[in-house]
Amino acid sequence: TMSKQIIALIVLIISTLPAYTQISITSSDMAKPGDIVVNSVGINLDVFNYTQTGEDFYWDFSQLEGVSNTADTFIGINDVPIVYFFYFMGVSNLVKKESGTIPIPSFPITKEYSFLKNSSSSYNNAGEVYTISGLPVPLKFNSPDVLYNFPMEYGNQGSSFAEYSIGLPGVGFIHREIQRNNTVDGWGTLTTPYGTFDVLRQKSEVSEFDSIYLDSLSTGLPLYREYTEYTWIGKDQKIPLLSITTSLGGIIGTYVDSVRVNPSSINQQIDVANNISVFPNPTTGVVNITADLVATADIKIDVFNNFGVKVIDGIVKKNQTGAMLEKINLIDAGLKKGAYIVKISVGNRKTSKVVILL
Repeated sequence: TMSKQIIALIVLIISTLPAYTQISITSSDMAKPGDIVVNSVGINLDVFNYTQTGEDFYWDFSQLEGVSNTADTFIGINDVPIVYFFYFMGVSNLVKKESGTIPIPSFPITKEYSFLKNSSSSYNNAGEVYTISGLPVPLKFNSPDVLYNFPMEYGNQGSSFAEYSIGLPGVGFIHREIQRNNTVDGWGTLTTPYGTFDVLRQKSEVSEFDSIYLDSLSTGLPLYREYTEYTWIGKDQKIPLLSITTSLGGIIGTYVDSVRVNPSSINQQIDVANNISVFPNPTTGVVNITADLVATADIKIDVFNNFGVKVIDGIVKKNQTGAMLEKINLIDAGLKKGAYIVKISVGNRKTSKVVILL
């Protein structure tokens, strides 16, 4: 009788514990038009063994430190300018707003949109739109860059090859190709500062070649990269809960975060600085920071390593206005190859950029 009571007690205790089971991710778990997801750039990634994986695995990233918030904003294909709608019609049903500037001195290139397709079979990058010297340029892959295959389940594998090329009269030539090999190599539980979730873990081996030839400079800017992306994806979380990208240059990580800032107010705040750029990136030593100050503001620039330690106690300038250009020499500061975070404070606006020192 005593043994039966003990067994019954054990069964009762086990039945009250949270059940973490292998999940399956489908298109309904990803972002939809109208979604805004806040995420943070994470530092101190070197202290985590992010390569470990397996079945019923527990990944503890609860001690990640976020240094800056951004918001991923998704809209429908009908909400973009009509010329883009017709260009990407049939290959995209979801658009992510972008605002990244490619740091090429005297040649402004800004990424405006990423065109995605979320279908029952996959989640793809179909192409992108850049503004080059004020000219909007839509670029569509001849076949999509397949980010995730659905239903996503443990053990799944997939690959894709995406490519586009375009010549711009009087401007130059742009070519990009991406070879991606995906493996869902783990399932279990993930904890970040945002919470604890059942997840699948995908490892992606990526080879990417980008080439831009500029007529004005009579030169090409080829860049070949090989890197690994680790992503942890949960049910109905819209984007990966955690993404870590590793290459010879270092480690970059982002995670879905609490709404420390109100996403709806991000585009409403009055910025004292426009067109903040950090270049070249990657760099062999010197980093340039430029911005257009539309009002008088104080400026402070600091550099942190992946452990969150301030390695350069930055430049401070008081009451600046107009065009800003500051230079930081990472080699002269005694820094080794790797990833660093440049934190720029202009008035009450703060932004952070990950910079790779080669």
